[in-house]
Amino acid sequence: MAAAEEVRFSLKVITLKESCKVLYAQVDIDFADVLLSFLTLPLGTIVRLLIKHYGSNAPILGSLNSLYAGLQDLDSSHFWTEAGKFMLLNPRNSSGIQCSRLKLQIDDIPPIQCFECCNGTCVSMYNKVKCLCPNSTGTMIRRDLEIEPKMETGFVSAPTASFLLTDDLQILANSPTSLFRILKLNGIEHTNVLEERTLTVGLKEIMELLKGSLVSKTPLTDIILCLSTEAVTSNERKRLSASAIYETDALCRTLNGQNVRPDSKKINIKAFVQKSTNRILLAETRQDLVDFLFSFLAIPLGRVQFLLGGNTCAGSISNLYRSISNLEIGEHMKSREAIVRLLQPQLPLYCMSSYQIFSLDQESSPELYRLCNSNRVKLSVSTPIGICRKLKMIDPKGQDCFVKGPTTFMVTDDLVVSTPSSTSIISILNKIKIPLSDVEERELDIGMEEALSILKASLTSTGALTDGLKPFLTRQPKQKK
Repeated sequence: MAAAEEVRFSLKVITLKESCKVLYAQVDIDFADVLLSFLTLPLGTIVRLLIKHYGSNAPILGSLNSLYAGLQDLDSSHFWTEAGKFMLLNPRNSSGIQCSRLKLQIDDIPPIQCFECCNGTCVSMYNKVKCLCPNSTGTMIRRDLEIEPKMETGFVSAPTASFLLTDDLQILANSPTSLFRILKLNGIEHTNVLEERTLTVGLKEIMELLKGSLVSKTPLTDIILCLSTEAVTSNERKRLSASAIYETDALCRTLNGQNVRPDSKKINIKAFVQKSTNRILLAETRQDLVDFLFSFLAIPLGRVQFLLGGNTCAGSISNLYRSISNLEIGEHMKSREAIVRLLQPQLPLYCMSSYQIFSLDQESSPELYRLCNSNRVKLSVSTPIGICRKLKMIDPKGQDCFVKGPTTFMVTDDLVVSTPSSTSIISILNKIKIPLSDVEERELDIGMEEALSILKASLTSTGALTDGLKPFLTRQPKQKK
């Protein structure tokens, strides 16, 4: 497979001559697979990839950047294992094998790695994990991994299929029905106002598209054609983004009711609130909320969409998510399993925590076998011929959660987690320049509703605690006396 920097896609793009607005692009299955794979990426992977690609110019994705930075800076001694912190900073893609043979892979984390103990009886997907086998030195040895070739890869089916991708990232079957709907919704009466261009895009443009999918309502216009978002007036932006095909989406109505349960787990915190604005300045909490917040980074983007009813309010990614449900199995998509991997992707293996509030599931443990007379390990859907033994998987985080306790932590409004000290608290108070008379302490319970609201706010707001919990502050007990 060619290096990612060498891969190129050719797109036919239809634009409006006068405004250079992209109406739609015609894309092949290779490009469609890469675009759909965005939904399988964990939030932590997206933050890491954008920082790696853009450096100091990386986009700010709500409070996720500061959550990720806080995790990086938090001493490893607060985690049960060093591997536990590493797997949150570098979460695996639970659909990594399905994405491993795409024409372009933007995720640089291998779909699965194999580290075998010196006894040859157990394995881990992460290094720096201690084996607990009797008479073991605890050393793990890197092994070559053979993946069974018949495992399904990719998401789109027919090799000759093509799709129409609208400016706001709705992916549609390439058909007269889709074309006429796009023209009608954009108010196009005469085709002489349209212009066709052929664009060649590579890794740089795909990364721009990933960024744009989370921050722009018109990513194809803004990014592929390099139209400056600052140059577009608010009225023009309304017109440019007025092509949504799904005015009311049944998927959203179906999912919303599934995620809030009266018996969901609750986490108690102390919030220090500015009375005059109802702004949360910081929160004092135990390891339970910290563990839960860090778990955001392991949740795939498609699962976030599922939890939030297909409406994150972040860029155009919700349009891509919703439009998948209208693609036919067999004609457009490979299988029902491929669709589920996009609409309800699972957490990476061992990323489930006992402090998790959301109703989530994680990928099942792979079947790993050591081959006879070889240092190779085989990943198989069935028992391979010539095996030596089936290997036991080790949970790299060591416990049923990531963060040690009991410990007191401090969480700022933009989700930076740290251990509190008098100097750090004074530094925060000096920075925000608020008199202490305007600050009160409130006890808050974080249940399913509050957790979903924080998750949604974390995607778009640098004040995720305030924006996430503001609707619930009036329900909670007031200042302690």
